[in-house]
Amino acid sequence: MATVREVPDSLDGWLDYAQAQGWGDGLPLIPPTEERVAAMVAATARPPDELIAYLDPAGGAATIETIAANAVMAGCLPEYMSTVIAAVEALAIPDFNLHGIQTTTNPVGPAIIVNGPIRRTIGINCQRGLLGPGWRANATIGRAVRLCMLHIGGAAPGTVDQALHGMPGKYTFCFGEDEERSPWPPLHVERGFAANESVVTCVGAIGTANVLAIYKKAESVLLAVADTLGQVGANNVEFQHGNPLVIMSYGHANLLQSQGYDKQRTKEWLYEHAKVPRSRFPDEIQALGGRPERRAISEEHAVAAQPEDIVLVVAGGDEPYHVTVCSNFGDTQMTSAVVRDLAVAP
Repeated sequence: MATVREVPDSLDGWLDYAQAQGWGDGLPLIPPTEERVAAMVAATARPPDELIAYLDPAGGAATIETIAANAVMAGCLPEYMSTVIAAVEALAIPDFNLHGIQTTTNPVGPAIIVNGPIRRTIGINCQRGLLGPGWRANATIGRAVRLCMLHIGGAAPGTVDQALHGMPGKYTFCFGEDEERSPWPPLHVERGFAANESVVTCVGAIGTANVLAIYKKAESVLLAVADTLGQVGANNVEFQHGNPLVIMSYGHANLLQSQGYDKQRTKEWLYEHAKVPRSRFPDEIQALGGRPERRAISEEHAVAAQPEDIVLVVAGGDEPYHVTVCSNFGDTQMTSAVVRDLAVAP
């Protein structure tokens, strides 16, 4: 069971206490009182001491109760709890390489993509402004996962977390796919789950880049996206591995589909046209030993090992104006977990 502590009664006193303990992400925290944590646990219909995972690098035990405490501090509603649990479960799958993501100098964090009925049940924004402020489910679920990474995984910034600059997505990065309006199969179905299952997928994302793709021809839109994907400085291009993320509006997806580009063909086009000639890479390398030998394998560097590894998600506003691209940590693969106990009322 979690430790119960006596803390100051006032909000200011609580926040000072939490800061002195090294807790939090720098933003105000909701006090995780016994009553609030119990309500969060009750929303899952699972025992508080049930172990979900051990989180690297500290190897801390993420139980229902410890996850609940972090969800409370993040500002989650109890009905969000099962989605937070699924995200934590996905993070701990070895392919995600949580240890590397928690300790690297790279500005990387999990992009948490939610699919299935749970999006509508708990109000996750899948449309306009979904990566920005104003949406409690998006903001607090992503923040709760980050607090679990800090408090359970032990990745304190500046000591264990060695990111040189970090990025805003390390506070929170959670959104849903706009499945109802997409002309393509949703991400979780691509990954082998049933359409009526609720699934959380984690991608090791580095920042966001806007692509202004205000064109009428499918190939013109794709060229703009491919040019943003194929960067000499992108980890996944250096490694030729990982899952670069492309978030495309409903308007762009329909434009592509109407001109004969289904999801697979779109990925294949991007994969081929985002390749970077080896001649564009400098000969020397500062710190990452062994990489020149990797470069010698091919004349062009692809953005991933295969087209299917590009994560293509339909979400956002209506207009076929903007596409968001996130490069990838490279030494990671996306992972998914099913949401259980869908928003059980406490």
